[in-house]
Amino acid sequence: MRLIEERQEELILELCGPKYSRSHPYKRGGSYTKTLVTSLGTVRFKLKRVTRRTDDKTSSPILDALDVKRRKYARDVRMKLAEFASKMSYNDSSLEFETATGVHVPKRTIHSFVQEIAPPLLEANKTADELGVVLGDSTEVRGLESKEMNNVHILLSEGGELLHLGVNGEWPSSEAGILISDNEPGLTNAVKAERKQLCILHALKYLLFTLWEEGMSKEDRIEVEKAVKQTLFTLVNSTKKHLKDKYKERLKTRIENTLVELYEIADKLGERGCTKASTFIIRNARFMVTFAELALEDVQIPYTTNKIERLMGEISKRCKHKWMHWSTEGLRNILTIVLVRYTNEQLYNQFKNAYIHNGPFTKTGTAQKANL
Repeated sequence: MRLIEERQEELILELCGPKYSRSHPYKRGGSYTKTLVTSLGTVRFKLKRVTRRTDDKTSSPILDALDVKRRKYARDVRMKLAEFASKMSYNDSSLEFETATGVHVPKRTIHSFVQEIAPPLLEANKTADELGVVLGDSTEVRGLESKEMNNVHILLSEGGELLHLGVNGEWPSSEAGILISDNEPGLTNAVKAERKQLCILHALKYLLFTLWEEGMSKEDRIEVEKAVKQTLFTLVNSTKKHLKDKYKERLKTRIENTLVELYEIADKLGERGCTKASTFIIRNARFMVTFAELALEDVQIPYTTNKIERLMGEISKRCKHKWMHWSTEGLRNILTIVLVRYTNEQLYNQFKNAYIHNGPFTKTGTAQKANL
């Protein structure tokens, strides 16, 4: 409270000058008691007004400085509660803050803080850099109505930056050097990439599901799984070994052998009547070995989407509890805080400090990907 009152006196002195001064554009006005909720609890202080001499318009300088005009909650409280809400339910956020400060803030009020803070945070996270290596994935989160689902789209850079967050919209049309994905059609059609890597773990899961659909027994599916796994992970290990030893010719031979083995597996499945599984391998075998082909060019990329899958885990942790239901805007805003904080901690903290101190946001330094 003392700091607020001291700053208020500085502002009034700047506007009105010393008492009884008539050479400044403002004169001192009345005062009243203002109640403000801060992170340290509720404070009450004497709020002083000033009056503009030209038109007798009255204002309170300290309210503008703190950005709490017609507001009960200080900016640090709004930020802290929005951050709470990104880690726990709105109700738990309210209880947690009340336990810490003794002040009850309704969950609807906390929801309004999230809606205020998230859009400028998402805007601050935008990057104008050209897309190099991009990872993409999507997930579903319950909507407001029964059986209604929200579709969430995520694009991530290889370095871990959040490139795109979409809820119930189309994938953004863009161009990238390399796309790593689970082969979702909407994503692969929207992102035009020079090279594509199909996550080998997703490829294996889809292949086994297709074999189950086509009626193959569990024992036979296990045999196919072993054969495909051995082929693909032999290539993974060879890529690591030959690059370390700089035997690129051996790696090139291993890539060719991998494709031959995959096509042989596809032919055998076709002979057994598993045409869908056979066609899947034939169409996508080349995309399963892109990581090794690029390694020949001294370019290293992931061969799975594990990095973005961990990000999807953050979405599940906050938004997929069975009692939770989300609107499009509400889900996008809470995910903005969750994902920007997770993927770009330095930028998030810069934005947070700028917001709390009601100052302009400016990107500085290199973002930290502490969690990826």
